[in-house]
Amino acid sequence: MKLPVDIKDIKDFAYITNRKLPNEQGEKSGEVVMWRRKGEDEFNYKLKCPHCGEEQESSVVFKKRPYRVKCSNCGKSIMVEKLSKK
Repeated sequence: MKLPVDIKDIKDFAYITNRKLPNEQGEKSGEVVMWRRKGEDEFNYKLKCPHCGEEQESSVVFKKRPYRVKCSNCGKSIMVEKLSKK
């Protein structure tokens, strides 16, 4: 899945991530691309739900971590975990 915006200068972005998402069986069947520009509160995301496979694009303002997005098709809450330092 690709970022649906043109990144000419990565310095314009405060947050960008591309993650594989596990389904209930632990298989990585979904994916999320999420980004937020500097100075904005709203995150934009493109999601392929790991549970139902539906693709969607939307935006959300998160109140706290961990970030969670909700599938508009199946209604499941999907956690975008913080990357751990290894």
